[in-house]
Amino acid sequence: MHRSLPPRRVRAHLIRTVAVLAVAALHAAACAPDEPEAPALAAEGTLAVEGAQLRYWTAGSGAPVILLHDGPGYGVGYLLAGLEIPGFPPEGFMWVAYDQRGSGRSTGAERPELLTMDRFVEDLEAVRQATGRERVALMGHGFGGLLALRYALRYPEHVAAMILIDPEPASRALWERHRAIVESRRTDEARRVMEAVEADGYWRLDPRQVEIHTLAALEAFFGRPEAARNLRLGIPQSVYGNFPGTAERVRASLGDWDLFEALQGLPVRTLIVTGDAGPFPLEAHQRLHEALPRSELVVLEGVGHYPHMEDSEGFARAVKDFLDRITAPSAGG
Repeated sequence: MHRSLPPRRVRAHLIRTVAVLAVAALHAAACAPDEPEAPALAAEGTLAVEGAQLRYWTAGSGAPVILLHDGPGYGVGYLLAGLEIPGFPPEGFMWVAYDQRGSGRSTGAERPELLTMDRFVEDLEAVRQATGRERVALMGHGFGGLLALRYALRYPEHVAAMILIDPEPASRALWERHRAIVESRRTDEARRVMEAVEADGYWRLDPRQVEIHTLAALEAFFGRPEAARNLRLGIPQSVYGNFPGTAERVRASLGDWDLFEALQGLPVRTLIVTGDAGPFPLEAHQRLHEALPRSELVVLEGVGHYPHMEDSEGFARAVKDFLDRITAPSAGG
């Protein structure tokens, strides 16, 4: 059983690992008048939104960077545990990590009619408002990357920059292709574990069985199998059973999405970091790069869905180089 991250450790991960992303907020400061600092978020707490209480953690003060986890339904614990990026200054910025509704420690699973992408976008806007700042930087992994794109399309004026870590594809047709890719990489041992769990018709109601099944399923998402052993989802056992239902409801709300045409007019500076052994077709990331007029694409060799874990040095270097460029005086507004 993997223990969930306690709040103190969560804050430590924020301070140690997310600092690099806060530099993106300098881009906003260079392009807009100075804003008075008026954060409404405490070091940790809950934020009331329609039909849910979002559990959040913050560290530091200054321009905000918001972390958006994969899933939907996991919670942010795994992302904080996997982001180990030393060597970046932590002072001068505020980092915000939160569990999306129906995920991790946040409530909302009991209101399935509100488990929609539109509601997730509005939840993110509520978090943005709670920071007291007009513009924030977003870092999204997997589903969190797709959420960042949907938010940026609705609220482009509030996004300073985006860093997308192997984001889910911007169309359902490309997303569907991951099923065959993942299945082709699944080991016999992982299949045996998943089938053994599924033999119990009530396994989705047992947090321990959900965890075993999920970790076995996610092994095929790694390009470097040895890194899969370090994955810690960080979901409290008491709410682990919520996330399969959250995932199903949110997926159903997406319909047959295709964002590529809309993204062509989105001017947000964006870094896409992925690997050549990811679960999504590389074509999906290439098309996203082509659609976003101010984007950069970095493809790490032998890396899958977790580039921050599978090649932490390459990931950190790509992020730092990107932020150096967008915050340079010549980058302008």
